[in-house]
Amino acid sequence: MADRNYLIPMERFDNSEYIEDRVSAAPQEASGSLRTTLTYLYLSSGPINLPRPRLKKSEPFLDDAERILVRWLQTRTNGSERKNYGAPALSAARCQRYRCEHCGHADIRVLHLDHIEGRKNAGGGFACLCANCHMLKSRKHDWSGHAKT
Repeated sequence: MADRNYLIPMERFDNSEYIEDRVSAAPQEASGSLRTTLTYLYLSSGPINLPRPRLKKSEPFLDDAERILVRWLQTRTNGSERKNYGAPALSAARCQRYRCEHCGHADIRVLHLDHIEGRKNAGGGFACLCANCHMLKSRKHDWSGHAKT
C-alpha cells in the first residue's frame, strides 16, 4: 500500500491557481524559483529543464514527494542522464501524472522511466512505470524489444 506522503494529488496538474497559491505563501526571494519548480512538475507546457540553482532555492518549500520527484527528474532533464532521457521522458512522466502507465500505481518512490524500444532506439519514447511493471516488461522482452521465446 502506498504511503500518502509520496503520492501527487491529481488536482495539482495543469492548475495555475494551485501553483500561484503555493508561490504566494513562500518568501519573495524564493517565489520565482518555486514557481519555476512547480511549473516544471505540474504544467504540461511547463519548462523542460530545471536549473540547479532554482531547484536548490525552492527545495525548502516543497513537500517530501515533490522533493524526491524533482531530484529524480532533474538528473534526467539537466544532469548526467540528460542524453539518455531529456524532455521526452519528462513529458511522458507528466502525461501519466506520475503514475504507472500499466497499473496506475502512484507512489513516486518506485517510478521508473522506461525506454519503450530500449536504450539503443532513442526515438522509441518513454513510459512511466512502477518498478514492478518495469521489471515484468523487461523480463518479457529482451533489450532489443523482441519478445523472448
